[in-house]
Amino acid sequence: MNRKGAFVYIGIFALSTPLYFLMLKNSSSLLLLSLNFALGIYLVVKGSDYFVEGAASIAAHKGISEHTIGLTLVALATSLPELAVSVNASFVHHPITAWGNVVGSNVANIGLVLGAAAILMPLHLSKHVKKDAGVLLIVTGLLILFSALFPSLYWWMGLVFLIIYILYLWEIKGRKEPVEQVEIEHSWLFSWILTVFGAAGVSWGGRIIVYSAVNIARVLNIGEIVIAVTAVAIGTSLPEFATSVAAAIKKKYGIAVGNVIGSNIFNTLVVLGTSSLIMPISIPTHELWKNVIFLSAYTLLLSIFCLRKKIGKLEGFALLILYPIYIFFII
Repeated sequence: MNRKGAFVYIGIFALSTPLYFLMLKNSSSLLLLSLNFALGIYLVVKGSDYFVEGAASIAAHKGISEHTIGLTLVALATSLPELAVSVNASFVHHPITAWGNVVGSNVANIGLVLGAAAILMPLHLSKHVKKDAGVLLIVTGLLILFSALFPSLYWWMGLVFLIIYILYLWEIKGRKEPVEQVEIEHSWLFSWILTVFGAAGVSWGGRIIVYSAVNIARVLNIGEIVIAVTAVAIGTSLPEFATSVAAAIKKKYGIAVGNVIGSNIFNTLVVLGTSSLIMPISIPTHELWKNVIFLSAYTLLLSIFCLRKKIGKLEGFALLILYPIYIFFII
């Protein structure tokens, strides 16, 4: 990797801050919104590329499998936009956005992210992926149960979610998984530079994209829940999309698949868990079953696909083709 290119990216990342705050003062300017949207795309795409390189190099240095890195470090970094958006939505009394962002992002992660990655490159699966897909299935089932039985996600549900996530991390820590023998491409320090600035660019770029997209969508007088499960959810899922696609192209299959599963688990347990501790998250009953049906179908399909040794192009097409159908029903 060209180190000069990485430092150019860091420079552009630094310059994005004043442009973002200029947009805040002129939020009705379509030119500024468009410029920031394009800049956000650049930061997400390039940041994810550097982040994958750094994370894979750290895994090689520490003797940790790529799948575990994907489930934890990569999933955490790519889910930062969801966490920032949903927690902020709870603070400013928009709990429907918090709920819709997570549900819409989880659908997009499986349909758009994993579907596109599998089409580009058949994804070979780790031996632990069945267990992780099973955890995701259980967690999603718990979210659907709470959403169906209660009008809101209350603080005690958030506490349950966070406790489950801590137990899940404890289980991951105790795993003994064979580590792929890979060449160490970067020094320990440079690996962390790539990882930290890549993650920062992914998170910051996601925020810029969301702000730009939401303001453009509001001009069209689109309802809050529709914005949440489409513009906001797709915007906050761009880090996962860019990261998993980049990982698939680089044949870092563990990161590509682990990122999606880990992100969906993190979104449900940590993002919704933390948000509901701040304020009860109202569940939009008029949109509940549309979202629940697609979220259930996608999670079940992913779990079935994970029973095999790889997720191929056919499975990728099946996941990807369902997504525009979901958007059609929501809109």
